[in-house]
Parts: sequence; structure tokens; C-alpha cells
Amino acid sequence: MSVVTANSTMEGSCPQCGAVVPIPGYADMAVCSFCGSTLWRGRTDDISANQVVPLEEDVLRSVLCPQCAGSLGTREGRRILVCRHCGTRVAVKDRGGVSRWYFPARVDRLEAAAAGADWLRRYPGIARSARDARFVDAELVYVPIWEYRTLLAGWEFGRKVRTRTESVGSGSIMFSGSGNFECEGERLELRLVTEGVKEPCLQERRLYRAAADFGALGATRPKVTGRELLLPLLAGELDASAAVLEVAVDGAEVAARGRRSAMQPLSGAVSPDTHLFTFREKLALLYYPLWVVGYQVGAHQFKVIVNGRNGNVNSAIAPGDNRWRWISLSARVLMSIILVALFAWLAVAHESARTTMAVAAVIVSVAAALYVSRFRTVREVEYHEPFSG
Repeated sequence: MSVVTANSTMEGSCPQCGAVVPIPGYADMAVCSFCGSTLWRGRTDDISANQVVPLEEDVLRSVLCPQCAGSLGTREGRRILVCRHCGTRVAVKDRGGVSRWYFPARVDRLEAAAAGADWLRRYPGIARSARDARFVDAELVYVPIWEYRTLLAGWEFGRKVRTRTESVGSGSIMFSGSGNFECEGERLELRLVTEGVKEPCLQERRLYRAAADFGALGATRPKVTGRELLLPLLAGELDASAAVLEVAVDGAEVAARGRRSAMQPLSGAVSPDTHLFTFREKLALLYYPLWVVGYQVGAHQFKVIVNGRNGNVNSAIAPGDNRWRWISLSARVLMSIILVALFAWLAVAHESARTTMAVAAVIVSVAAALYVSRFRTVREVEYHEPFSG
């Protein structure tokens, strides 16, 4: 599993007080521990020509109130910031690039271990030895998710086929035993009709994609609706002991895929003539907290992935219980032996049915042999949260 921890950092100087400020590789912003300035990582190509900075070097810039130089903070969706020191209102201007946000973890280590233990006790098909397994560790991991967001506007034209209830004949309405509304000289029928489609469109569309290999972690992508609370990812905001998965999926590819998905018409028209365009496109990285809870059964180790937001089990692996499978196999083999013995006795006792009974005994023997040859024990029980991924 490839992760970035707090140790993989770059260091820069605070432009306000000159103190050394470390920024982990997963963050674009940090807070100076000496003067409290909010700093963001910039590239040298954004620096004015009169500044001498080595090429390909990261630099730090402060985000301060223009009135009192107090530190400013923001949350997703806010465009007007209010300084907590002097009350000055500051408008936020969008800048290019990818913004980074994270979901605050609501589940601690003990709650994650309790959720894993509860799953082991309740989920069917797990070996008895794992029901009261001993948990050995729990690690908080932030997994990256790409969010593509755009505002779609335009029009859709075309034709749509739908069902319509129409009356045939005239008279008073009554209900017949065949399930149709009928009356003297009149009945209601369902017919397929073709209607013209003229649909204006002005809506926000979003696309979420995993930005790392969740399978290497043994997890699936949690379901994100876009209505959750997000906080700007500042260096030092995450738990120091938490690990962060590296981004392995190109954001440009996600943006192109999101743009194609957003341009798909949703009116249900046949061969629609669409005039749609996107604007205010945004690409963001969302870091989601997952607890990797490890437990041991005998000499083998397994893990349960617990959602760090709601405490639900995201994915899990546990040793399988083969006791009932062995009992079922033994019962089937015993039944096959009894049937073969019965057919053999009938073949000896009734000469007229000897051939039929012999054939029946052979058929049962072959079926039992095939079942035994295809019998496999369940080594592990694997679970993934529904409607995720």
C-alpha cells in the first residue's frame, strides 16, 4: 500500500515571520505555528519577474486579512469571509488548480474496534474462532476521492415515447372485472404516444471517482453525496498518526470523463438534439477517513475497514465457517450410500427390475462422486458495503 505520511514534507519559510513551516505532500496549505499565518503552496511560475527564486521551487504565500493582517480561514462553498479579528469582509476569488478538502473523522479508535467486533459477532458464515477475535491494531487512513463539479446549461429537443390513458367511446365510468375502467359505450385504454421534448437545463452535476487504488487497502470507495461537511486541508489538521494514500489517478482524465458524463441528456428523448455547455467547472480532491482495524485468529491476521464518518463497516475479511458445509457433505454422501444399497437390494430381490435398479444405482453413485469432487471449503468470508465503490 502506497501512502504519504507526515514525514514526506517540504519545508518553506513563512513570509511574515521567517519561521520554517513544513507542509506534507498531500496538503497545499499550512498554518505557521509561530505567528498563526495561513500559508498556501505556490509555484515559481506565479512569482513576479522581479523576485529571484530558483526554478521548480515551491514557495509559501500567506492568506491574511488585508485590513489587520489576521489569519483567514474558509469552508467549502463560502465566497465571503469575515475576519474574526476586525470583522472585515473579504471576497474569495477562484484560482486555477485543484483544491483539497477533508472529511472530519467522527469515529475514534475504540469506536472503530467496537464496530469491527460487532460485525464479527453478527455477520453470518464466520468461523467460531473469529467471533471473539483479539484486535491488535487500528490505523486511521485518509483515502483521496476526485470530485468533478460543473454547472450545466442549455436546451434539449427531441421526441419521447410514453404511455397515456385515453377514453374510448362515451358514457358513465364503471370498473369491470378485467381490470379496466369501462361503462356503457366507454372504456379507458393505455396507449403509447409520441410527444415532443423541449427541455431547458440549468443544474449542477457532479462526478466522484477514486483517486487511489482502494483495492490495495482492501476497501471500496465510500458513497459521497456532495452535501457532507468539508474542511480545507491544512497541514497539521489531520491526525499526526494518520496515513494518507497517494493520488494515483490523473485529475485531467477525471475532468474529461466528468465533462462527457455531464453532457449526456437526461430527458429520455429519442435521438435528442442537445445544445448544452458547461461552465464553472471545478476539480477537487476529497480525503475520506477510514479505520483499518486488524485482528488475529490463530496465526493468521485479518482486517476490518470501518468508515471514519458513521462507524459502518466498509469492507472486511474473516475466516469462513465450514462446519455446516461438512455436515451437509456427510449427509449427502450418507444418503447416496443408502440409495445405492437400496437399489442393489431391489436388483437382487426383483429380477424383472434388475437392469433398472442397476442403472439407478450407477446414476446415484456418479452424482455423489461429482458432488464430492466439486466440494470446496470456504477459506474466507469477504464483505463490501452495498451501494459503495
